[in-house]
Amino acid sequence: ALDAAEQGNRAVRDTLEGMQRIRASVQATAKKIKSLGDRSLEISEIINVINDITEQTNLLALNAAIEAARAGEAGRGFAVVADEVRKLAEHSRSATKDIAALIKAIQAETNEAVVVMEEGTKEVEGGAQLADQAGRALDAISTVVRQSAELVQEISLASKQQVRGTEGVAHAMQIISSITRQTSQGTRGTVATVSQLVKLSDQLNEALAQFRASSKAGAANDNSERPVPAGAVR
Repeated sequence: ALDAAEQGNRAVRDTLEGMQRIRASVQATAKKIKSLGDRSLEISEIINVINDITEQTNLLALNAAIEAARAGEAGRGFAVVADEVRKLAEHSRSATKDIAALIKAIQAETNEAVVVMEEGTKEVEGGAQLADQAGRALDAISTVVRQSAELVQEISLASKQQVRGTEGVAHAMQIISSITRQTSQGTRGTVATVSQLVKLSDQLNEALAQFRASSKAGAANDNSERPVPAGAVR
């Protein structure tokens, strides 16, 4: 379990590093797209200047055509040139309108791309945070697993010590049982000895009583057979 947690932690760290690289790449791309949008704004300003020049050129061509018409036959060549200038101005104005529309489309798409990139950056950052949280969780799991492994080792050691203690208690109980049996046998022997002593004491008392009785009877017989001295009072 500890190896699996460490492998998961390494995988999360690798994922986090990859997401950080992706975030950096997305941010760089977003900056480039934003720079492109800024450039398109500059192009729009240039187009506005071209439009102003085109309008002024068209106005000058119109004035030149009026003056050529007033000049009559002498101004006919000038009128042709003025008409060509006017046509060129109209063509330029039409082209600048197309370019302006294209620039607007590019700006809109650029803005959308920037928004998408920013959202992508946020998503990547969110994923990085989740990966970081997962890494921390796996670190905590690794710590718990290590602590559990240490606890299991301590429990195993305590169990072995308990087994040894139980064996010691069993051995002590065997010794106590043996001593108890020996004590019981000694007690039975002591009881038998005491019984014999009691019997001997009873026999001794009986013999002593008989001896005393015999001694008293012998003394009485000796007194009745002994002669009375002269002058003794009867």
